[in-house]
Amino acid sequence: MFKKARLAEYIKRLNPARLVIMTSLLLLCTTLEYYFHIIVGISGAYPHLFYLPLFIASFWWGFGGGLSVGILLGIMHATSYLPQVSQIILAESLAFALVGSATGIIGSERIRAEKKLQETFEKEVRLRQDLQAEMERRVEFTRALVHELKTPLTPVLSSSELLVEELREEPFLSLAKNINRGAINLNERIDELLDLARGELGMLKLKIKQVEPLPLLQNVAEDMASTVANHKQSLHLELPSSLPPVRADENRFRQVVLNLLSNASKFTPEGGNITLRARTEQLRLSIEVENTGSDISQEDQQLIFEPYYSARTGRIQSDGLGIGLPLCKTLVRLHGGNIWVESHDNGTTFGFTIPLQSTLIKESPLQAGERPHESSDY
Repeated sequence: MFKKARLAEYIKRLNPARLVIMTSLLLLCTTLEYYFHIIVGISGAYPHLFYLPLFIASFWWGFGGGLSVGILLGIMHATSYLPQVSQIILAESLAFALVGSATGIIGSERIRAEKKLQETFEKEVRLRQDLQAEMERRVEFTRALVHELKTPLTPVLSSSELLVEELREEPFLSLAKNINRGAINLNERIDELLDLARGELGMLKLKIKQVEPLPLLQNVAEDMASTVANHKQSLHLELPSSLPPVRADENRFRQVVLNLLSNASKFTPEGGNITLRARTEQLRLSIEVENTGSDISQEDQQLIFEPYYSARTGRIQSDGLGIGLPLCKTLVRLHGGNIWVESHDNGTTFGFTIPLQSTLIKESPLQAGERPHESSDY
């Protein structure tokens, strides 16, 4: 069975075009050999022409082809000197078979390498197709999941909002606020899940316009003030008196800053400090959120922007699925920026950059976690 498979593979390589070319070369070389030796009377000058089809046969068909054509050429060469066949002529004829064998081995290695490369390519194509199909199934599953979660959540949101507006007595008002706040948080997590899936598939689009970052940062800080106060933490702003405008999606820009501040509040102990700072550097707007508390290990820093990392490993204790930071990474990179994390004994700093208005199109995003060098020319 094995021999039949090898034979079938060998025959497959003997395509008609190659056979026609090889036969033509052999006939040409034989004709020239007979012509110059018998008619012109020049001996031993043109056997080297036979090496051309010999090398081609080895290149196309490997060891079997090189050896076969080598033997055939040896016979042709010897018969061209009949009846004066000397030991030198026989040695030259034998050399064709030896050279055919040697070059055929090299040709076989090339054929095996080419076959392996082809198999690897075909495997890569299959894997890519499987991955594409898996991604399509995933996005369809995510859409279906979002739909199934949003449908029952909608009446909870509307009803809890109505209860908050109508109720005046405690503890019913507090209970209604808790329900409403939980429904809002769940709705935001569902939206983040869908955004992350869209971002991974390249389906997440930005609505770019000119944005004034300073009032946006101040508004986000005001929105976070009550959450920070409830956790008995302090929020400090280190913002300049003015910042240049950026070309960005305002809602997504706000979402990134809010996610980083919320994340900082989760991991800051009571009495801790959270600092929001902004500055321009190297034609980029740089935003940083620093918090006091425990540090993040180097291993976690390398993987913290990977989707579902905290939920998958449990190394970073959190009440979420680990999609907030990966979503921030996706949104920042869509803006042409970079996001990173730095941790020390007293806390952690998350930062990101967005190119200023004049450089948005020219910039190429860096890898997430790679902080821009101060000396880089942007």
